Amino acid sequence: MPELPEVEAQRCTLEAVALNTRIALLVANEQGGGPRDGEFDDKIMAGLTPGDLATSVQGRWVLAVKRRGKQLWVELGDTKGGACQACLLLHFGMTGAVIVRGMDAPQYKSFSIDTSVWPPRFTKLELVLDDGKGGAEVFMAFTDPRRFGRILLRGADPFTSPPLNALAADPIADPLPLDEFRVRMSRSKAPVKAVLLDQSKVFCGVGNWVADEVCYQAAVLPSAPCNELSDEQTAAVHAQVLAVCKAACAANADSERFPPGWMFHQRWQNQTSGSMDSPLGRIHFDTVGGRTTAFVPAKQKKAQGASNNAPLVETAAAAKPAKPKKRKAKAEEADDEKVAPAAEEAATRSKVEVDLTLDDEDEEARTKPVAKPKPKRAKKEAEVAEAEEKPTVTRGKRSSRAK
Repeated sequence: MPELPEVEAQRCTLEAVALNTRIALLVANEQGGGPRDGEFDDKIMAGLTPGDLATSVQGRWVLAVKRRGKQLWVELGDTKGGACQACLLLHFGMTGAVIVRGMDAPQYKSFSIDTSVWPPRFTKLELVLDDGKGGAEVFMAFTDPRRFGRILLRGADPFTSPPLNALAADPIADPLPLDEFRVRMSRSKAPVKAVLLDQSKVFCGVGNWVADEVCYQAAVLPSAPCNELSDEQTAAVHAQVLAVCKAACAANADSERFPPGWMFHQRWQNQTSGSMDSPLGRIHFDTVGGRTTAFVPAKQKKAQGASNNAPLVETAAAAKPAKPKKRKAKAEEADDEKVAPAAEEAATRSKVEVDLTLDDEDEEARTKPVAKPKPKRAKKEAEVAEAEEKPTVTRGKRSSRAK
């Protein structure tokens, strides 16, 4: 979280309020009463200074608000309707969001944002927009309590440098054709979910819940090796990436409006292993590609054949899923910043180069201490799938909807 649908909803909001306005004021020090109040966040804005931001952003006009995958950027020019001179990139990480004063904050399953006061808590960057004629002002704030988001500056063409130049096709803006998707999938031994999460492989913008929903709707186990999928399975995965992203964007990322048959409505139980009953059948939880994964063995099947004869180029070592990260204690969820170890804080402050092509929780696993993984359960999914080959009887509905 946030994934492509949530970022697209943010893009639409920014476009509605900021297009053809002038950035009259920029405040780059933290506001809202958090533990870093008054400080410049040199992790989120690594490599920048308040002066850099003021020079590149303040006084310029918003020409466009664009998105690719989970990356969002604002094109800025010296005159209204003029040529782009610079771009302000916003990456939301795990808990980032842009809040507009007077409008409802984005709603996420895993966290909420308090807009009862302004600026909101954990505001890292505030922009004040106007029409250049002394008209009504619009106040915007970038907030991020867990600090995995990024604010970057780029030139007139942001695709000449990371992270945009490393991204794969966007499922909404420029979807990868099925034939090319089939070739890329057939060259990888990695699990389907692991490849979907890699922002540089086949699609960008797919995160944890979208990947699980795609695999569920395509009736494919998330752990199925890509090169062992049948043509039909590969086509189903491709179609569902496009369909899930399109439907979620059409709903403006409002989960209340998602199709009722989606696993999304049942999966939010804070489980990382085991299983539970649901109206869809018994949902199982395991780790695939280093991420907590929900799947329904009664519906989702193992790979059923090679999709084509393209040569394999990935080694088994490269395809090996990442080690699972240590689960965060519930006590940390309320305010992750307050409990960060001093050593970790020093390390993150010194880090300038950031790889944003991987999924955000992969970044969390790289930057936070992790516990040694527990021994793997050999062939667990395969055994569960065989044991539950027959449809299960629903024992009752459990609502996982939380606001």
